[in-house]
Amino acid sequence: MKHAITIIMALASVCIMLASADYTAEYWSGQADQFFLNGSYEEAAASYDKALELDPSNIVFWNNKGSALVNLGRFEDAIACFDKALVINSTNVQSLNLKALVLSQGLGRYAEAIAILDKALQIDPMSFDVLTTKGMALANDGKLDEALVCFEKVTKINPLDPKGWNNKGVVLRDMGRYEESITCFNKAIELNPSYEVAMQNREYALQDINRNSDENSVHSMSHIL
Repeated sequence: MKHAITIIMALASVCIMLASADYTAEYWSGQADQFFLNGSYEEAAASYDKALELDPSNIVFWNNKGSALVNLGRFEDAIACFDKALVINSTNVQSLNLKALVLSQGLGRYAEAIAILDKALQIDPMSFDVLTTKGMALANDGKLDEALVCFEKVTKINPLDPKGWNNKGVVLRDMGRYEESITCFNKAIELNPSYEVAMQNREYALQDINRNSDENSVHSMSHIL
């Protein structure tokens, strides 16, 4: 699945706190959030550690620390954080989704990721994020028909999200359904006129159509000759 998406982990929750005399868990979490939003992921992870020392059962802190570690490329350490969150609450859909996202997009362990995502969908069948992650995992695992089903649901749940249309278009292109893929890319660009990834994907699909047209012309000429 090429050019589908670029993953940068976002925060589960942001609570900016500029100053505190007490240095509570919330204070350290607020400091961590600021570091995270500035792209200082090492400092963010260290501050989440301080928050977790004071509130070790806070799922949001574990998820956010894991997200910081993902952005540092420390995938196994990130999974350990999401596992900590799941020990606290095994049905936390966000923790399940984040773990699956790292397994699939970071480590290429698609079967494991899909099994986790299926569990998450049993809890929340209409989760936009989970369906998106599952669609990407299935597409990268070559299961395009199943991936398309996920992205069709995604675009119905939130038809105004351009990434959903882009991802659906990528799957359709990989299936050789170029005209349909271009329709999806056009929709993504309509929703976000500066969406460069969708523009690039549309160009690839147009090139595919032209290439097939040229090949068909040569094939027809060979029969005539």
